[in-house]
Amino acid sequence: MPFYSGQHGQLKIADAAAVKVKSFGFSTSQAVLDTTSLEDTDRTIIPGIRSFSGTARLAYHQASAGSGGDVTTLLQKVMGTTSFPTSVSAGDGTNNAATEVTFELKIADGSSNGRRVKFSAFITSFNMNVAIGEVIEADVSFEANGAPMIVDM
Repeated sequence: MPFYSGQHGQLKIADAAAVKVKSFGFSTSQAVLDTTSLEDTDRTIIPGIRSFSGTARLAYHQASAGSGGDVTTLLQKVMGTTSFPTSVSAGDGTNNAATEVTFELKIADGSSNGRRVKFSAFITSFNMNVAIGEVIEADVSFEANGAPMIVDM
């Protein structure tokens, strides 16, 4: 059995391959509900709500000047707008709501589809740092909305 490294990882945003991905990760958790009653001698539980969250780090990259890119797409999803309409002033609180993003996290293992998980999520955090002598990078955190569409890890 081979081992895989970061070069085998792939990220899709809205069904398009993201470029210049530095890293991604995810975690899932399962809450449990206690069903123990007064005369029980051992604790009993049933499954409760599952949650799924993750992060990604992307380098700021444009295929051509002014073309936007993955970082721009994600920032627009969380900020809710691409530009201010003429009837809206900055700071008046009338931008569109944040919108969902479809993510697919994949390990290219040589099989036809690879090992992947695909889900809709909301961006919960977006951080971009600009520094002299450094590549501009954006750190994105997300929380899945509903059950994953594909789980094949």
